[in-house]
Amino acid sequence: MNSKVKVFASALALTVLAGCTDATAKLPDSSTALFSVGNKTITKGDVYSLMNSTSGASTAINEANKVIARAEIEVTDEMKESAESTLESYKTYYGDTFTTYLEQMGLTDEEYLNDYLIPSLQAEKLSSKYVDENFAQVISTYMPIKATLLTFTTEDDANKALSELKDGSKDAATAAKDNNSTSTGTSTIYTIESTDIDSTVRTVLNSAKPEDGWTMVPASDSSSYVVLKVDDHNPDNFRDEAAETLGSLTNVQNDSTTYWFKKYGFHIYDKTIYDAVAADYPDNLVQNLPADETE
Repeated sequence: MNSKVKVFASALALTVLAGCTDATAKLPDSSTALFSVGNKTITKGDVYSLMNSTSGASTAINEANKVIARAEIEVTDEMKESAESTLESYKTYYGDTFTTYLEQMGLTDEEYLNDYLIPSLQAEKLSSKYVDENFAQVISTYMPIKATLLTFTTEDDANKALSELKDGSKDAATAAKDNNSTSTGTSTIYTIESTDIDSTVRTVLNSAKPEDGWTMVPASDSSSYVVLKVDDHNPDNFRDEAAETLGSLTNVQNDSTTYWFKKYGFHIYDKTIYDAVAADYPDNLVQNLPADETE
């Protein structure tokens, strides 16, 4: 870690952990000179003030995310392999530029891997874990259904595919391909947030049951025809897949952020950082929420 980052990191610790009477964290040795240019001397306080105003909020949020992710998400062999692959791709693609970047940051390859790449992969899993820990509440809101949808541009193609699927002569992928559809025939999880479903199709999908089998539904504007089958409407049967799908929804990710930052008691004392986080990371600012807001 280079000297400027060390200055800011130490000040950030003061910001997060210790309140000040004027709601602004200060360095005890802020007047210490770091370097001079002509008659101008730059002090630790100068550097801290600049870094606090420009990157204080993002640094506080990123570091808090690392702490939470490390506590909640186990590092798997898959994560390690993915991080190592990413590191190698950076080195190959950026070459000396990437090497110079690491040197300027005062980081080795191993430190970059363990302090940045792996924590990032851990953080990506927080939304899915949030869903898993609050499964009943989340599925009641987003109503995930596992279904297969095949889209056709003509009614004749849709009806032919429907007939083939009902008599079992073709599977979904083959029926789609043989009847001019680009649909893959893959069973997919849909929620009330799925924007690629026509309103009429959504209504039928939400009311259908697996035992109903295949049915054909004209789109509300008659521009397409959808042959569909509900594969499973009980999210408990595809819990892991549902958690991953729901965890990718923006609203769920926002709720997840608030949930984890509330759980770990994230609190900002420095007014400059507080104002910046309030503006740029509102879902992370949990210290003024009622105690049971995210319970």
